[in-house]
Amino acid sequence: MGQCLHGMIRQERSVVTQTKSARGNMLRQRLGANIEDYYEILGTIGRGSIGNVCRCKHRESGKSYALKTIKTSRMSKEMVDELMNEIDILMGLDHPNIVRPLELFSRRRELYFIMPLCSGGDLYKRAPYMENEAARIVGMIVDAIDYMHVHGVVHRDIKFENVLFVSKAFESEVMVIDFGLAKANYAAKREGKLEEFVGTSAAGVLFLFIFRNNYDNRLYSMAPEVIRGSYDEKCDIWSLGVVTYMLLAGAMPFTRFDDERKFLRDLEAQRYDMNRRPMAKRSDEAKSFVRSLLVANSAKRPSAAKAKKHPWIKGRRRSVPTQKDGEPAAASTTAKNAKLRESYSEDHLAENLATYAASSKLRKIALMIVAHRADTDKIREIREAFRAVDTAGEGTITFDELRVVLERANYSPETIRQIFDAVDLDGTGKISYTEFIAACLEGSSLVQEDMIVEAFDRLDADDSGFISKENLREILGNQFSPELVEEMIAEGDFKKTGHVDFEEFLKLMRGKRDKIKKEADDNTKPVVVDSRDNQLSTTS
Repeated sequence: MGQCLHGMIRQERSVVTQTKSARGNMLRQRLGANIEDYYEILGTIGRGSIGNVCRCKHRESGKSYALKTIKTSRMSKEMVDELMNEIDILMGLDHPNIVRPLELFSRRRELYFIMPLCSGGDLYKRAPYMENEAARIVGMIVDAIDYMHVHGVVHRDIKFENVLFVSKAFESEVMVIDFGLAKANYAAKREGKLEEFVGTSAAGVLFLFIFRNNYDNRLYSMAPEVIRGSYDEKCDIWSLGVVTYMLLAGAMPFTRFDDERKFLRDLEAQRYDMNRRPMAKRSDEAKSFVRSLLVANSAKRPSAAKAKKHPWIKGRRRSVPTQKDGEPAAASTTAKNAKLRESYSEDHLAENLATYAASSKLRKIALMIVAHRADTDKIREIREAFRAVDTAGEGTITFDELRVVLERANYSPETIRQIFDAVDLDGTGKISYTEFIAACLEGSSLVQEDMIVEAFDRLDADDSGFISKENLREILGNQFSPELVEEMIAEGDFKKTGHVDFEEFLKLMRGKRDKIKKEADDNTKPVVVDSRDNQLSTTS
């Protein structure tokens, strides 16, 4: 990934190169196209020196998104480099609490990014916070940080402005945004720490929704070692400590912004007040958690994986009961017997996964696109199911984690393995967040025609009006063989034209699975579900 962005700006060429998996190729690029042909531009959300954030509506589907406009003529080379860096990083991350770009337009020295619309605002919007709510939010942030670190990414700018509520609902989830200062592949540099002074003049090139110019809002959450210029991934842990303190105390822990040297000395001396109200009335566990993070010596800070196991976080994570037992949500989702929300039971989950496993490959890819662009708030129950199955909290689901759920639904070991392999579409040995959402959407009433329209639009990358073999090769990369691409076209090519038009695609997505599945080879028998014994079998 990563052709020269300067060249793209001047020559209208691709920003993001093709990856090996379909999941990594979900970003739609329309270079040279007029964005207003595809989206209606609505009210402004935020303004900045190099662009604005607006609300927009997809003209065909009617769905609302956030639109970030970037005027590249106002960007320095460093800012362009940060933008390219952010795109590359975000395309490699797939986590329920990390924002991701959905579509890219480039025209006349302007870039336009379509993103999920996080309508709930940043963490400032809901202050003050009750302690349980603070713990819930911090739990989601630390999960995202742990996932980033496992994947070799250091954010470097975790702060109130860079955590957004997905919706205005009280129990809305949050998303970490603004990877303009992030660094990838830190693991390869562990012998010598990452070194560079982190300024913020170019921060937030892509995902900063609220533009602030004060010194305190640029550096207040940065770790002392980041300001000095030599740091590792533990800098994100310090920033998490600052955010947690602010959620609990209603104020910043370090405030001498008028003097940078004094400010840095306060950081290094860990000079903050735990006795101010309402901090003084918070639980001992909450105070212990903050103290464990705000340690000047980064080597003595916990890793993100260890931080999320702290009693204050672990004890306040909500699990969700099965449809069978009806018990109230109380226990930790990290327990091995984590259960699913009453309205999305384990039986329901198992049935959807088994149905998805038996679906055609073209349908699976289409559902991946639907999952990638799905309204986060509308799939809340599926997101909670993902968290419940992901008992390790790593942002992916292992075979053993899925096995626990499917065994309780009386599936055999052989069937469980077949289902897991079918859901693990890119063959990594783990089920990603998007793969899980796609599988759970199978058979769901959540898949409406507006989602099908957008999925077809993404697959029809050249706007020809139909899905061609070349379109599939583009989105699948080199993950699938030419023979499988041929098979996928055959699965939806009911008119025998060599491609799939929207009418055929709609039939594929709406029709009953066992009636619409097409066989490219008469000797190949597709897998279907026998609902009588929850076993996978082949058609006769």
